[in-house]
Amino acid sequence: MNSAPNDVIAATAVALAVGLAFIAGCAVYYGRQITSRRIPMQWGVDGQPAWFAPRLVGLWFSFGVTAALSAFLLALALHDPQKVTALIVATVSLIGTNMWVQVYHLKRVIRWQRETPAS
Repeated sequence: MNSAPNDVIAATAVALAVGLAFIAGCAVYYGRQITSRRIPMQWGVDGQPAWFAPRLVGLWFSFGVTAALSAFLLALALHDPQKVTALIVATVSLIGTNMWVQVYHLKRVIRWQRETPAS
């Protein structure tokens, strides 16, 4: 019975690896299309950028957040096996959400870059 939580955690670790590979792939693929040195990180209600970050941070922020929070949640799951199901659900939800956010954000940055006149 003790191997079942370990199997679930192992499967979640595989999902994390796939998710991180996807996020990294997006950073590389879309990053080639982003030429601006500083890119928007958040959008205001008017559709304009609210604040900017250096290009490297903007491209890899989602990867770092996903890796750090997922590692934390997986460590909690290993530490407290009674809560493993809830923590695994949280981890997989985080991974999936950040995969979607990475694609949306980088496509939005590319669109912003096309619409912004060169200065």
